Amino acid sequence: LTPTECERLQGFPDGWTSEGLTKDGEKVLISDTQRYKALGNAVTTNVIEVIGLQLINELGRFHV
Repeated sequence: LTPTECERLQGFPDGWTSEGLTKDGEKVLISDTQRYKALGNAVTTNVIEVIGLQLINELGRFHV
């Protein structure tokens, strides 16, 4: 899989991990190795969205 394909699987937009910022605010390209590492450590956004919606629905059932 390419870094872009991994971003898509994780629910991120294409190129989300391709650039970063230095301490001085300058743009730098991120290596594929670091992109894979970051994506591997990320939580899939689609899963978080579903969990959040379920929590909202459950909390709504107990609203007094």
